[in-house]
Parts: sequence; C-alpha cells; structure tokens
Amino acid sequence: MKALTGRRAERVLADDVEAFERLGYRPLERTSPLAVPLEAPAGAADLVVRLHREGRAFGGNLALEVTTAEPVLPAPGRELTARGQGVVKLRGVRFRARSGHPDASSLAEALSGDDALATALGEVHFERVAVDADGRPVIRHMGGSIVWVMFPPIVRATPLPPGQPEAIVAALEAFTRAGERAS
Repeated sequence: MKALTGRRAERVLADDVEAFERLGYRPLERTSPLAVPLEAPAGAADLVVRLHREGRAFGGNLALEVTTAEPVLPAPGRELTARGQGVVKLRGVRFRARSGHPDASSLAEALSGDDALATALGEVHFERVAVDADGRPVIRHMGGSIVWVMFPPIVRATPLPPGQPEAIVAALEAFTRAGERAS
C-alpha cells in the first residue's frame, strides 16, 4: 500500500503544484519528496506546497498543506490553532493559543478580530488552519490530497477544486496583511 500511495502522492503533488503554476508561481528545488517550494510572482509571498501525512496502518491521508515560505506574522512562540465559526456558512475564524503565552494570546485575538482575514478564509475549503510557532500560516486543504484505507484496500485522490488555489493565495495574502498590522 505504501508504494501505491507514494506513486499516487507524486502525481497528486505534481497536479497541486501545476495549479499554482497557472497563477504565476514557479517551482524551485524540492526540499523533500512531499514538499515543493514555489517562487511567487512579483509582489506576493513565496509558498511551500506539501502533502502532510496522517494516519496509521489501517488508513490515513496525505493532506495538501500550503504555507508561506517565510514567517509573515509575529512569532507566537507556540502554534496557534483556528476553528471556523458557523454551521452551514463560515461566519468567521477564531484563533486560540495555549494558556501561558501572552504574545500568542494577543496575536490570536488580533487574528480572530480581523474581518478581512475571516472573509478570505471563508472562500477556502480548509480542513485546518494554524499559525506555526515561527509565524507561518498553514492552510490544510480538503482537496489536493490522498485518502487510503487498508480494509478494503482503497487509495483515492481528491483533486483540488477550481478556484481554490486562488482562494488559498488570497487567504495567505490576508495573513501577510494581518501580520503587517500586528507588527
């Protein structure tokens, strides 16, 4: 199953990178088999497109994650997690920091109150949104990924829907603008 997943991962990652190439991004030298740094067109932040492995022996996924190549937010010191608000339609995103980190808490509060960021994230079909400890926003998308199950043995690729690469880039740009305001 691992070999089949690996071959499929190469094709899915190539398709994901190609979707960003159509927006003017240029792939750079790979940093790992499951990650490709992308050079941005003028005026935009460089990105990293990667497949994040989750799961165990009986099933799991390789989920598409897109992040900025460099930190664009003040470093919170610990990862911030985000949760969408709204049942049917996303009305906003609430960021949360673990207790005991005042810098992280103030950044989480600022991001939670940023209407432009909430609007941009509302267009993205995300599974997870976070801010790494160094200040890089990470968007884990529901498409552009692979899901596998051992019993019965199934490996299924989920394509990145049209319009989502643009939405992801817009959301990461909104993070960059939020970082400029927070500095």
